[in-house]
Amino acid sequence: MSFSNTYGLLFEVTFLHNYFLNNGEETFASMADADKEKMLQQFNTDAFTEITPTLETNIVIRNHRMLFKKTKTGFGVYIRVKATDESDPFIKVPIDLNLKFLIKINDYQFENYTNLDFAFTQAYLFSNVKPLTEPVSFKYLPLINDNKLISNDYLVSEETTVDLISTLRPSEQQNVFGIISLNLQGDNSSGNIIDNLGKMTSPNFKIHFDNRKTLWKYINRKAGTEIKTNAVKPLTRSGFVEIDPLTDFTPSQPAESQYPNPSVKSITKINSDYYSEIFI
Repeated sequence: MSFSNTYGLLFEVTFLHNYFLNNGEETFASMADADKEKMLQQFNTDAFTEITPTLETNIVIRNHRMLFKKTKTGFGVYIRVKATDESDPFIKVPIDLNLKFLIKINDYQFENYTNLDFAFTQAYLFSNVKPLTEPVSFKYLPLINDNKLISNDYLVSEETTVDLISTLRPSEQQNVFGIISLNLQGDNSSGNIIDNLGKMTSPNFKIHFDNRKTLWKYINRKAGTEIKTNAVKPLTRSGFVEIDPLTDFTPSQPAESQYPNPSVKSITKINSDYYSEIFI
């Protein structure tokens, strides 16, 4: 007699980033489905992040017959289910079970092209449960169909950050950008992974980063001149943003002038403004 184990999706977390998915000034959200699929085929979270279960979560995953599976757009967690009902876990799991995953950045230019502020003493928290040390304005981890981008609102307080980091093993505590912390039942039913009957709801959570927009400063070293755009322009890996010499600068520039797009390597912050520097 042979036995086979059946696994069902417990939940998944999808990562998106507009720097990689937008096409110049055309946003990923506005694209037709076929164009979105083309952009996603070239997208891989490994380009900018390393996502791993914490060591404690790895133990929980093994003990509850779960599997952690990475994908190009994030990861999924699967659990062994009953052969007669693929929404019913084979091993009953407590609704307050918590799973944590570390987000570490592996691209030194991530800060340049991502529309976020970065603080050494604070981490980003993506969770379906509000920590006691956070205010009622705490932002919960969005679902895949939520039209929400990750902002500085997901940056938790220093107190909460210390509490979160203290739950990690010493070897895990360095260079933590963010933590995904999920209970099987969240503060709101929309964030539940397991319903009140213990059945899986298999939600797809989403972490969608926005691309940074900067003022583009063109520097002519030979002539000793600088001009900058009147408004911020998007930084994207794909596509080209057209610069209109007559309307994008004050004073306007000769109509025949051409201006290249910047790379993400040379960015400076002056007061609250970000500048991309292009040497011409």
